[in-house]
Amino acid sequence: MNLKAIIGVEGVSQVESARAIQVGRYFSYAVLAALLVVVVQLVLDYADRGRDSIWISALVWAVFASELVVNLWLVRDKKRYLLHNWLNVLIVILVFPWSDYGGNWAAIFRALRLLLFLRVMSDVFIDVVALLRRNNFGVVLVVYVVFVVMSGAIFAALEDTTFSNGVWYSLVTVTTIGYGDVVPVTEKGRAFGTVLIVFGVVLFSLVTANISAFLIGAEQKEREKEILKNVKLLQSHLDKQTEMSKAHIDEVLQKVSESVEEVERRMKVFHTENIGHGLDKLDVKRREEHDNLLHQIRRENERTLAEVKSLVDDLKKDKKIQ
Repeated sequence: MNLKAIIGVEGVSQVESARAIQVGRYFSYAVLAALLVVVVQLVLDYADRGRDSIWISALVWAVFASELVVNLWLVRDKKRYLLHNWLNVLIVILVFPWSDYGGNWAAIFRALRLLLFLRVMSDVFIDVVALLRRNNFGVVLVVYVVFVVMSGAIFAALEDTTFSNGVWYSLVTVTTIGYGDVVPVTEKGRAFGTVLIVFGVVLFSLVTANISAFLIGAEQKEREKEILKNVKLLQSHLDKQTEMSKAHIDEVLQKVSESVEEVERRMKVFHTENIGHGLDKLDVKRREEHDNLLHQIRRENERTLAEVKSLVDDLKKDKKIQ
């Protein structure tokens, strides 16, 4: 299941040309920079500390529009690109910068800028899902949350404090931060705090180890993809060379076979002509000696030709097996 395609931010598919993938990667960096500007603008706007600038909005919109147009022009499967990047299309159509000004629609179009924020959160969501699936990290995270909540409840009961203070103490203790604003004052609370430190640090280490493994694994995965790509290119090159070699061997074997057949034909003609030519002029004894010598030469030549033919046939059989 392709989550990015469902959310509508797949980008350029890996089945597209190398040029389209490379250009799409460059645009992803530009889009990321534009999204950071949008997030800062949204935070400042909702804090009533920002200033709307039509030129900033226009620049951000231009980045998204350029990404959509250029990628759509480069990809081969344009229908797939539009279907798997529907959120980008929606952003370009609805978040037109000059729509922010004037009329009762201003507030609506200002709210539509949240679509850009959704673009950021979609990538984060996909990474979070991948992280939760890796090495049962989802189970580890659930156990971690349950451990913090239960420890907070126990601490609150032992120290006669609120549940929120107990959870806060449990969280800052497990993460080894220890602000010191909430501390145990009873013997039971301190004993429990000691146990919490030991087991909490171990559990928190599992969480951080999974996150580190995910980050390292992502980089390793990219390297493996690059290596696999190079291996496929090398295999394709070797296949082409093998086909060319097979074609050359076929051509050589065919020429050898034709040459052997031609030599055999000429030898037969030669023997026939020599046996019948001028034998009537020789006496019986010399005729017999001459005839035996020619037959011996012919047998030797036939044996040599048979060996050559057998060698050619063996080469052909070996080639078919390969």
